[in-house]
Amino acid sequence: MIATNLWGRSRCVFLLAALVAGPALAAGFDPASTFEVQCSGCHSVGRGVVVGPDLSGVTARHPPEWLHGFIRSSQGMVKKGDEVAKILFGKFGKVMPDHDFSDEQIDTLLKFIASGGPKPPARFRLARTATPAEMAHGRALFTGATRLAHGGPPCSECHSAGAEGDWRGTTLAADLTRVYERYPDAWLTRALLESRYPLMSVYRDQPLTDEEAFALKAFLYKSSRSQAPAAPLSSTVPPFFLGVGGSGIALWLARRGARRRPGGVE
Repeated sequence: MIATNLWGRSRCVFLLAALVAGPALAAGFDPASTFEVQCSGCHSVGRGVVVGPDLSGVTARHPPEWLHGFIRSSQGMVKKGDEVAKILFGKFGKVMPDHDFSDEQIDTLLKFIASGGPKPPARFRLARTATPAEMAHGRALFTGATRLAHGGPPCSECHSAGAEGDWRGTTLAADLTRVYERYPDAWLTRALLESRYPLMSVYRDQPLTDEEAFALKAFLYKSSRSQAPAAPLSSTVPPFFLGVGGSGIALWLARRGARRRPGGVE
């Protein structure tokens, strides 16, 4: 009897702890940073297709139970024959990683998406509003004709963009001529400013200014409207600033950048 009573009390304590812990875990879960780290590389909310679908309105298109299952394992649902999952996989052709989120965390993330998702930077401007002078400034930054304020290397040391006779560059990493057509404007701004990709790590200590990021984006916008052929961006991860051996190349670029700075060793 005593053992039974103790077990009954233990079960009550356990259930009470679970009820308290669930909301607490959700409260400590930051949907904005989670979306940025784990979702924004492939999805936007209201700014168009990136690698996977735009998530604007996703909570209205699918029931919560389906979204929970798909977020946890999209391929698991494909293999089980879920028709909607199969259609999405067939349309976008990319495997979404599994996510070990709790129900509360997924609900919090879905509420964040339903509210509009990540906000553009405070001083965000669309590239199409750029003046010819800003586009020309972006070209000069891309080619290295104008040095970046914090001493980072020019984009052309790894990338090509633009038409023959205007500017091309190297093929160490992705050709960016058509990158503006493939990714949302706001996503390109974040990619330029946040330097999240391996080959961009050199810019974490030598960040672009807001003005430089906008000018470069404006140049890429202009390049996307040229007639230059561009190599397809076929990586399963947004290949905006990816390259083979990214970390080693980033170190090499950092050393070259140091040589350019006043006082750097040549």
